[in-house]
Amino acid sequence: MVTLDDVVRGLAADIDPDDAEPEYLALYSAEASPLDGIFAVLHERLNGHFRFMNTKMTMGRHFNAGDSRDLMDLIQQISDMRKSLKRAGVTFEVREDYRRLIEECKSFLVYSGGSPIPDSVERIEIERYEAVMFTSAPAPQRRSDAPPVLTLVGEGSFALVHKYDDALYNETFAVKRAKASISERDLARFRAEFDLLRTIRFPYIVEAYDYDSNRNSFTMEYCDETLGAYIRRGNSTISWSTRKRVTLQFLYALNYLHVRGTLHRDISRNNILIKKYDMGAVLVKLSDFGLHKHRDSDFTRTETEMKGSIIDPLLESFKDFKPTNDIYAAGVIVSFIFTGKTRLGVADGAVGDIVNSATSLVESERFASISDMISAVEALEAPAATSPEASV
Repeated sequence: MVTLDDVVRGLAADIDPDDAEPEYLALYSAEASPLDGIFAVLHERLNGHFRFMNTKMTMGRHFNAGDSRDLMDLIQQISDMRKSLKRAGVTFEVREDYRRLIEECKSFLVYSGGSPIPDSVERIEIERYEAVMFTSAPAPQRRSDAPPVLTLVGEGSFALVHKYDDALYNETFAVKRAKASISERDLARFRAEFDLLRTIRFPYIVEAYDYDSNRNSFTMEYCDETLGAYIRRGNSTISWSTRKRVTLQFLYALNYLHVRGTLHRDISRNNILIKKYDMGAVLVKLSDFGLHKHRDSDFTRTETEMKGSIIDPLLESFKDFKPTNDIYAAGVIVSFIFTGKTRLGVADGAVGDIVNSATSLVESERFASISDMISAVEALEAPAATSPEASV
């Protein structure tokens, strides 16, 4: 079972409590909690971003790209901390005004190109004299001796995916379990997928939590459906602006991987998941990293070992997979998101130009990077027609 000490050790790997300024540390030292220094650092960093955002509101209301990314990462870090503390039986809360600020920032921050600050965002009242983060004491842990009831929700070549409702955390989790028939080599890929996901903290990539070596399985974030199911089910009603947001979230995830030197190599409609929220809000979660490869790795054994769902016609051997091959698959996905069609050649206008550039059979004519592809999508403007059907 996860303990508070386990959580503190994990947090301290990314947040050094010794970095806390005395004026902030004093706000959290009354209860002598092991989280005092971490809360002080997070509070100070939030205030730094909010202070700079106040300045930018007087200078064109454009929040810089680097600061947007840093604030998004900080917000994700706070969200991850809440989940970790919950698993240790500790309730974590952010003061209501700061919680609303964080939610408001999540609604307009983007990962590339900077973030326009909406006119509805008013000057932020920055708190320097009171704590804004709180915890309860660890609650007694009471678990049923009975194993969770698993429901099969997906199956791939090497693994089964189940979901279960956890009464303790009041959440639904997924369990990905390697099939008994899996080869040792593919089991190594399976474990490598978990190891990779544990190093990632990014809003548009699925989270993984615990690995069970006895069952060759790991617990992970549960999402409601695949991108394929989401588009097929709602293709006549999904707005153009939602399609653009979904596209950008997917591309942000893929760009994050490429920047850190990782190739996905198995992009598909079923490996991109959708997490649903109230009022129709959705979040993209890139998943299924069983075929991932660092660009300097030589894990692929033979030049004939072709795998993956969307195969780039220019790829002659899986061993030679390059970023441009992920870009091809990304172009296929972008076409599907905007049109609802699985075949290429149906997207038109500016969207069609992006798809054509990503999937060109002349490699030199493709986007040089996912970042360039993001810039092109961010520049898209909604068509004059406003009906969902016209935006497909």
